[in-house]
Amino acid sequence: GIASVAQLLTTSTGQDITWSTSDGTTEEGELLAENTAATEQDVTFGTAILGAKKLSSKIIRVSNELLQDSGVDIESYLANRIAQRIGRGEAKYLVQGTGTGSPLQPKGLAASVTGTIQTAASAAFTWKEMNALKHAIDPAYRGGPKYRWAFNDATLQTIEEMEDGQKRPLWLPDIAGGTPATVLGIPYVIDQAIDGIGTGKKFIFLGDFNRFIIRRVTYMELKRLVERYAEFDQVAFLAFHRFDCVLEDVAAIKALTGK
Repeated sequence: GIASVAQLLTTSTGQDITWSTSDGTTEEGELLAENTAATEQDVTFGTAILGAKKLSSKIIRVSNELLQDSGVDIESYLANRIAQRIGRGEAKYLVQGTGTGSPLQPKGLAASVTGTIQTAASAAFTWKEMNALKHAIDPAYRGGPKYRWAFNDATLQTIEEMEDGQKRPLWLPDIAGGTPATVLGIPYVIDQAIDGIGTGKKFIFLGDFNRFIIRRVTYMELKRLVERYAEFDQVAFLAFHRFDCVLEDVAAIKALTGK
């Protein structure tokens, strides 16, 4: 998902971090004549708070008979399953978190991205609309190593079946040991938390994902609850994970939105 290309920040505590945000695409230097004073242009900063939103894996209860009599390592199996639960939960909020609610959600990618290109239809899109999104991104962001498309697998299937005006496929497969698969010459990531096409839905993202910050607090903590369900002769497993995210530059990533 997008976590594989975002900028990761791991901290040992969950203390709030004030993070500066800014859009510098309209700022530029000036040409001066000899003995001419330079003018001033301040940088406009915003701020966002990187907190530590808490995820739970939910409690999994297991009988001691199963733990003792099973021919497989149940604890390792459950640890992997719990990690998957945490991963899916984090992935959902990294994309769809609203930044509101109780408990407070992270402000995910969809809520953070404000620059959009709208499709002409509510249930379909064209290669020209994807190309328009590509050119809506300032060229300064296109050379970054984390410059990517991001969409779900159903959207990828649609793209794989599309051609440009010269009947050339938009999607090109990866080459073993070489370049990754691309769409319009740009690599992509699949994230199932991203919406499919629909009215008002941001279903394709494009930009420099290094400007999307994910903060994790020492990642996942797994707990083994031995006494809580002792009267049932059961052991429970539970994990917690704290994280947050922020888009530090709103010009860096834009989206294709259904009409």
